Amino acid sequence: MIVWLLLSLFVFIAMGIPIAFSIGLSSLLYLVASDIPLSLIAQRSVMGVFSYSFLAIPFFVLSGMIMERGGTTKRLMNLANSFVGHFKGGLAVVDIVVSMMFAALSGSGVGGTAAVGSIMIPSMKRKGYSGAFAAAVEGTSGVLASIIPPSLTIVIIGVTGGVSIGRMFFAGIIPGIICGLALIVVALIISRKRGYGGDEKSTWRARFSAMKHAILPLVNPIIILGGIFGGIFTVTEAAVVSVVYSLLLSMVIYREMNFKDLIEICIKTIRISCAILIIIAISSLFAWILTAERVPQRLTVFFSQVSPNKYVFFLYINLLLLLLGTFMESSALVLILIPTLLPVASAFGIDPVHFGIIFLINLTIGANTPPLGVTLMTGAKIAEVPFYSAAKEVIPFLGAMVVALLLFTVFPQIVLWLPNMVFG
Repeated sequence: MIVWLLLSLFVFIAMGIPIAFSIGLSSLLYLVASDIPLSLIAQRSVMGVFSYSFLAIPFFVLSGMIMERGGTTKRLMNLANSFVGHFKGGLAVVDIVVSMMFAALSGSGVGGTAAVGSIMIPSMKRKGYSGAFAAAVEGTSGVLASIIPPSLTIVIIGVTGGVSIGRMFFAGIIPGIICGLALIVVALIISRKRGYGGDEKSTWRARFSAMKHAILPLVNPIIILGGIFGGIFTVTEAAVVSVVYSLLLSMVIYREMNFKDLIEICIKTIRISCAILIIIAISSLFAWILTAERVPQRLTVFFSQVSPNKYVFFLYINLLLLLLGTFMESSALVLILIPTLLPVASAFGIDPVHFGIIFLINLTIGANTPPLGVTLMTGAKIAEVPFYSAAKEVIPFLGAMVVALLLFTVFPQIVLWLPNMVFG
């Protein structure tokens, strides 16, 4: 039955049916074939989203969109550009640095790509960078928002797998920075080889001015992580505080957003959040079926027979996720595979936080890999270049991220050092 369940899922996805409905249809076929009451669909779907922590998703989405509309992206870009924009390939570096800073505000890979890319990609093209290269830079750097906290994907992994979201937030900081630095190295090498220039060097007065204007937005992640670390509020409450702080900046201090903009942003937030929560709801039914069929236990036995140690297990998992990530949406993969694979990882003695971050980085690579590659596709649309052109340019950047992935796999201390230091 499980074979037919998975086969029907892949068939529905190949037919172009949206991922939530593909999961729902394959689950429906299983229930009908197994003579299980269809009322289970409603029951498991409601229970799937009946979690206080999931409230963080719409609030983090709302906070990121308010920051974007309220002029935060522009101020972060000016700050980064004032310090590194004059180097060869400087605008590419600015793009990556701004994406990393905005990642600490938005939590959404696609949202970060769209927000930063809409400003940086046209600027890069005007300075002589190829559109395909600009799309590749933005696609791979924008997805860092899924690693650097507050990440929506980390929230979903934490709730789905019963892993501490606070620990995973802190575990994502160092890997996110390392991935960003790896992308910067690749961008600089390619830019110097092609002769991509930068802007004029900024004066120290201009740098201090840019820093002064960007300091308030950069306080937001400090409030979020400091509040969680200090036990002042939960992750969900931190998301609410982030919204309030974003509104204060955008509507009171900067005054670049009005109530009409806020209504439009709230509508967009509802659309984005509903799409995510529908996938979560339907996938919880799929995950229940896998659990009922004892798939985690069977996989544990299988991997214990073919994997002599946890590193071979990680190799198999990385290959599996890199493959599935090319054509499946990240949230669906989390909701289907985390309940299945996390018990197997625990059987190999792997820390759940370490496994969650490795899982996450695989998803970020998949988000830039054809044929799906949602963030790369977003960058290509902004750059107005064919998707296949951006796909060629993204190869060295993905290579750098794969190297970083292997580094985090072999040396778990890189991932676990900060959360262990903070939480003990």
